[in-house]
Amino acid sequence: MKSRVIDVLKENGYEVGDRDDLYPNGDERIHDADEIVLRRSRPLQISMDGHDTKQVWTTASTVDEALAQLAMTDTAPAAASRGSRVPLAGMALPVVTAKTVQINDGGAMRTVHLAAPNVAGLLDAAGVPLQQSDKVMPSASTPVTDGMQIEVTRIRMEKVTERVPLPPAAHRVEDPEMNVSRQVVEDPGSPGTQDVTFAVAKVNGVETGRLPVANTVITPARDAVLRVGTKPGTDVPPVPEATVWDVIARCEAGGNWSINTGNGYYGGVQFDQGTWERSGGLRYAPRADLATREEQIAVAQTVLERQGWGAWPVCSGRAGAR
Repeated sequence: MKSRVIDVLKENGYEVGDRDDLYPNGDERIHDADEIVLRRSRPLQISMDGHDTKQVWTTASTVDEALAQLAMTDTAPAAASRGSRVPLAGMALPVVTAKTVQINDGGAMRTVHLAAPNVAGLLDAAGVPLQQSDKVMPSASTPVTDGMQIEVTRIRMEKVTERVPLPPAAHRVEDPEMNVSRQVVEDPGSPGTQDVTFAVAKVNGVETGRLPVANTVITPARDAVLRVGTKPGTDVPPVPEATVWDVIARCEAGGNWSINTGNGYYGGVQFDQGTWERSGGLRYAPRADLATREEQIAVAQTVLERQGWGAWPVCSGRAGAR
């Protein structure tokens, strides 16, 4: 049996190059159960920031080990990852040097001096990696340059659960004796409680919107009872929230559609009783002030078709109706 390390290697077909690392030394004597470590050297074509390519030799098996062995820990690989294997045949290894960069991370400013091939890599190295739907300017793949300013917008979607009131549902009861445009709350019901889970959007820690995504009823609500009119012949056309009639009503009656001052004129647009009756108002109510806004406007439209805006000479002018 061979007694030296080098003899054992040759006997087993291993050639040891001048740049290889061998432990124990080749001339040392070997004993049973001893371990021999042979680390093969391999060439690296290293360039710094895209310039000055040179060949060096390393016995490291990974890129990270090679940079440490070559005392280049202040650089970063431009293409390969730090954990990439270095093949025996060698490889090209472009690296980038450390750059001084200013980071605006959601409003928090900091200056770092780090080596990274691109913006995303630099943020990783700085311990503030991009996550979820974060946005960054310049883009994540932009090469890092000295003096670069990076702006990160942190976009997060979080789920939060809050206990909130549970509004009562409305139970509708039709009343054929009441006008269509009217409704009466017979019983307001009572609210319950519920746990609602919201998806909350935040930008740089500030909430920008939320949507309910789930709920759990804690205390059921008691339904409200709403009596709604279905009396035939009392339909009124839909009326927008704000119309010229509201302007005229403010002028004629201070916007009070139920006004009755005893002067012989009633309601928001001040019908006299004869006009109310002749224009079909009795289908809704005995007097205009007892009718709803929508019912009064329906009758006013009939008056307008028959008499024009002259029925309200001053207030229609102020409303810009003529």
